[in-house]
Amino acid sequence: MKTRPFLLLALALLVAGLVVAAPAGAANPRGLNLPEDFSYIGAPVKSFTTESGHVVNYVDEGEEDWPTVVLIGGAGTGVRAFELTEFVRDLRLKLGIRVVCVERNGFGMTLFEPADANGDLIPWDAGDAALAEADPVKTREMYAENVLEVLNHLCVNDFSIIAISGGGPFSGELARQAGTRVRSIHLAVAVYQSSPWLQYPDPVFLEAMRSYIVNPMVWWDMTGTTADMIPGWQERAYDEAAWAAFVRGQLADPHAVAMDYTIFQMTPPDVSMVTAPLFTYYGLLDTTVLPTQRDAWIAAYSSVCDLTQRDYPDGVHDVQYRHYDQILLDVAGYGDYLVIAYKGKTRVIPEAMWPKYERRGAILGIQAWVTAAPPED
Repeated sequence: MKTRPFLLLALALLVAGLVVAAPAGAANPRGLNLPEDFSYIGAPVKSFTTESGHVVNYVDEGEEDWPTVVLIGGAGTGVRAFELTEFVRDLRLKLGIRVVCVERNGFGMTLFEPADANGDLIPWDAGDAALAEADPVKTREMYAENVLEVLNHLCVNDFSIIAISGGGPFSGELARQAGTRVRSIHLAVAVYQSSPWLQYPDPVFLEAMRSYIVNPMVWWDMTGTTADMIPGWQERAYDEAAWAAFVRGQLADPHAVAMDYTIFQMTPPDVSMVTAPLFTYYGLLDTTVLPTQRDAWIAAYSSVCDLTQRDYPDGVHDVQYRHYDQILLDVAGYGDYLVIAYKGKTRVIPEAMWPKYERRGAILGIQAWVTAAPPED
């Protein structure tokens, strides 16, 4: 029997209609309240040319009229280390905190152009012999100068400072140069000074540093710490390590990280004249940055009258993330309060009331830490 062509066409249209038809009772999509803007996937990285001609890269996140904090990341980190703190982005936005993070010399998109003994910039293409003349103290000073130039460019006058781990010496230099512009200082397991070791530009030291950063999954391995309990955080950390060491094709060039670790060995900047309130956050079980580094900073900031010392008895070298929510609360000006999780909610309480809440089962930090768990293999 012959099938008429129009019947085949009708059957095809019927099948197509069954495939694309909306389920019975589905809402009309014309009434959906759809977003107007892109979803956040990360802060844009901007660039600025300093008076010396050095191009620095930075992140500026937050409203212009919000209180500003300068975030200085740990050893060997690029500007996208900022993203490792954005797991409490909603809290930061609710507190109204603007963050500026300026990339250090040689990491990420920023060329390695250190300072010589006179404080003059050594161009990145000057050759190994010229770069070998880099002075670690002058390079540390130049970073602080770069940060202040960026802040001036952004019309930021007063600001707070957060230093994470290896960001310690750079934060001290910034505080020294900025003086009364500094509103408060927050040292999160921040290094004061490390023990003498090999230094830049020793070839053995350079090769050792390269062996550390060449594999981002080794260099930024935080598995087993509380930071690893934040969904997706460890993967973002690998991304940051790859950014810092590879993004512009530098192929794990060790000069920048070797300079970082040499700066750690230098005599720390003199911060005895700084009077801004000082907050410290250290883990008493931390074997990477010992609490003695905290004591050294407190002694160095000898003119500070307002000191808040936050010690975490079970804290290791992850306090800078496990308690970043508290750091933000302190930056916002609520240093007499604690952020806690209690009865299924995040709450803010006067610090004096903490013993009572602790006896009732409360924990420090936002509610997410109550249910946080290590990722599945």
